[in-house]
Amino acid sequence: MFRDRFDRLAALALVLTIGALVALLVSAKPIAGRQTDGSLNRRAEQELLAQARVSFLERHYGPVTALRDRGELQSALLKLEELEREFPGEPHGALLRGAVFYRMGLLDRAVASLAAAVRGNGDYLDPASPLNQRDLIAVSAEQGIPLLRDRLRGQPDDRQAAATLKDAYYLQSRLAGGCE
Repeated sequence: MFRDRFDRLAALALVLTIGALVALLVSAKPIAGRQTDGSLNRRAEQELLAQARVSFLERHYGPVTALRDRGELQSALLKLEELEREFPGEPHGALLRGAVFYRMGLLDRAVASLAAAVRGNGDYLDPASPLNQRDLIAVSAEQGIPLLRDRLRGQPDDRQAAATLKDAYYLQSRLAGGCE
């Protein structure tokens, strides 16, 4: 059966391969048990990413928040325009713009900006999120819908008001738990 050295080496390689395969099959059960560790790692990784995001937003958008809180709304809008050039499409800029417009009494612009922010990042409606702005969004949508409906009754061809009313309904839907 094993006439020469090549046959003996081939048989030895076959036995070692089968042994390695058996060892892998035996050790496969503990690997399957580690899936919970993987989900814990994933959860920790997501938490770290969320903390990094909040830190990034505070560092870059903190001056806008400070201006808004001091009542310097025009300066806050100018700073937001500056940040928009640096970070185009950032939903947090749209959220802050909506907050500033709300304070200025420009509900239609506030609703449009807040809808853009929620489309970009749903965390603004999540009560457990550090980015939660649910109250501001709810008040803006609640006050904006009747105002926009009345405007459309008086000017039925106003496309901008119709689009903003759709945004207000979108926010209302998301606040009620609807999906995009």
